[in-house]
Amino acid sequence: MSAVAERTDAPAETGSGMATALRTELRKLATTRLWWILGIVAVAVAVLVTVLTVAGSEASEHPPLDIFTGALIGGVQTAYMITAIVGITAVTGEYRHHTATASYLAIPHRGRLISAKLIVLTGYGLLVGVVVVGVCSAIAAPWLSARGLLGGSLTAGGVTRAVVGGTLSIAVMTAVGVAVGALLRNQIAAVAALLIYLFAIEQTINSIALTRPAYPFLPGGAVQALAFSGHRAFGSATGAELLNPWLAAVLIVGYAVAITAIAVRTTIRRDVS
Repeated sequence: MSAVAERTDAPAETGSGMATALRTELRKLATTRLWWILGIVAVAVAVLVTVLTVAGSEASEHPPLDIFTGALIGGVQTAYMITAIVGITAVTGEYRHHTATASYLAIPHRGRLISAKLIVLTGYGLLVGVVVVGVCSAIAAPWLSARGLLGGSLTAGGVTRAVVGGTLSIAVMTAVGVAVGALLRNQIAAVAALLIYLFAIEQTINSIALTRPAYPFLPGGAVQALAFSGHRAFGSATGAELLNPWLAAVLIVGYAVAITAIAVRTTIRRDVS
């Protein structure tokens, strides 16, 4: 076992150990241009998807809130997949470029360092989510109204749930990306595993009547419930009845924490490089 791995069994740092880890991760985030470039890409692509969705919308009998959420959700889903990849890359990139060794030497408590990364990247996802949902909402609502597609009024509570749910879904998917990256450590494998799981395995479960009831309780189903504000949004391919958004939020955060905990235990037992 390497010297770095042995140091993980040393007593935890006292005082500002977690604060030091958080400052370290914040510094990495602030000085790495790739994360901000990908954040801008997430916003730009989300806006494009929202514009295309609204432009292709036609008159329907759906409630106004469903129409608004349907116009918003495409951009939100695109954004949270990009930020999930950011979360994966933020962890796996350290192993790929061998900077994890220096990080663990500076802060030997690996669980603390991964937890700090999880917190900081979730904050990054929340920031991107605020921008994405704010810009997409500002485009979708007046455009839909001008086209006469909002036949009724949008309730303030409904809009708030849609906006908050969309924002939080981007943040929590960033956390899931960090957790998956910490667990698998290989960037290509982690990205492929996440995409295959969400778009192949979970969608297969959702498409089969016998397994469909389990879908809302899976990570993809939970994040959709959060993003869709707990109802089957207009344009959604979801066949299952989604969970309450707050229950979905707790569930998806639980998944991220559980995956991270498994990653911490397995990572501690493996050499960094």
